[in-house]
Amino acid sequence: MNGRNQNQGRPDPRTGPCAAPKRFVVRRASGRDSREIAKLANLAGGNTLSFLLQGINPLADTLRVYREMIMAPTGMFSHRNCLVAISRGQIVGTANAFPASLIKSEVEAAGSTDRDKLLQPRTDLNDSKSYLLNNIAVSRAYRRRGVGSCLLAAVIDEARLRSFPSVTLHVWADNREALAFYERVGFREAGRAEIPPHPDLPHTGGSLLLKLLIANEEDGSRNSGVAIAAVES
Repeated sequence: MNGRNQNQGRPDPRTGPCAAPKRFVVRRASGRDSREIAKLANLAGGNTLSFLLQGINPLADTLRVYREMIMAPTGMFSHRNCLVAISRGQIVGTANAFPASLIKSEVEAAGSTDRDKLLQPRTDLNDSKSYLLNNIAVSRAYRRRGVGSCLLAAVIDEARLRSFPSVTLHVWADNREALAFYERVGFREAGRAEIPPHPDLPHTGGSLLLKLLIANEEDGSRNSGVAIAAVES
C-alpha cells in the first residue's frame, strides 16, 4: 500500500515512457522545421487553436498562424520550445513544452475574446510551477512505433534537468486514447474544467489537467536514455 502511494503520479520504469527500440532521432527544432511542425501540431490540437482563432478572425488560416508562431524566437509555440523526431530525414513527430508560467503572461498580453473566456476554466487549472506539455503529435504512418513515447520521455528529462517538480498537460475528457497513453506512463488527474458546449468545439465532458511528479536522484530516478540531438546546421 505505502509503496503504491509513494509512486503514484511518477514515471513507471517498467512501462516506459520510452521502452521501445528506436529507429529515429529526437532533436531540438529550428525555425526551418515550422511547416512540418505546424502540420503535425494542427492534428494534435483538437481544433482548440482553430476555435480560438475564429473568435478573432473567422477567415484565419490556422496552419499559417501555427507556422508563424513556431518560427518566432519567443512565445509558447516557438521552435525553441519544440522537439522533433526524425526518421529517414523526415520529421515524423513533434512535442511542444515550456514552463507553465508562460501561459499567464502571454494571455494577459494578448487580451481575451469570448472564446478565450469560454476556455478560461481550463487555463485556470494550470500549475504555474510545472513544466507544461502543450502537445505531442506523430504522423499517422509512424504511430504505435514508440515515437510519442520517446518524445514524452525527452520532455520529462528536460523538465527534470530544469528542476521542475512536475510535468502537466491538458487533455479533453473524451480523448480516451490520449488518456490511456498518459495514464500508462504515470500521469494522474489533478483537476477538471467544465467547458460549456459550443457548436465549433467538438468535445464533451470538459478538459482534464494531468500531472506527473518528477522523481529526483534521491528517489532513484534516472534519465530515459533519450539523447536530444542539437539542431542540424
